[in-house]
Amino acid sequence: MANYKRLLVCVELIPESDTELLKSAKEIATKYNAELVLVHAIEYMASYGAAYGVAVTAEMENFLLESAQKGLRALGAEMNISEDRQILKVGFAKSVILSTADEIGADMIVVGSHGRNGIKILLGSTANAVLHGAKCDVLVVRLKSK
Repeated sequence: MANYKRLLVCVELIPESDTELLKSAKEIATKYNAELVLVHAIEYMASYGAAYGVAVTAEMENFLLESAQKGLRALGAEMNISEDRQILKVGFAKSVILSTADEIGADMIVVGSHGRNGIKILLGSTANAVLHGAKCDVLVVRLKSK
């Protein structure tokens, strides 16, 4: 049986999803006396409006980053996870999660899956990509769809 010391928890900053995900992560962390590290990825800003021909301004980018940082800090405070274990990066979720797991030496990645359609019924696209690209164990938590 593995001896987990550091769990990377991939949060969406959506309370309903994050509550379920963190409940599972906390159970494992408690069992193994492991630390939790939160990570949230913000997709590249330029991609938000590109499909509609709308340029994303620096002001909008700053707003998105500041909002995500506030959400991450609030979640960390609620779960008693210090700011030095809260990571916010810009990039594709899969890449951010996998590179962060390597950087921090994660023993397990905890990621949620909504799995809403098609092949993604079993796993969400991000969860699937993380599962197949990770160098450590991955726990995929099935999230209830609303």
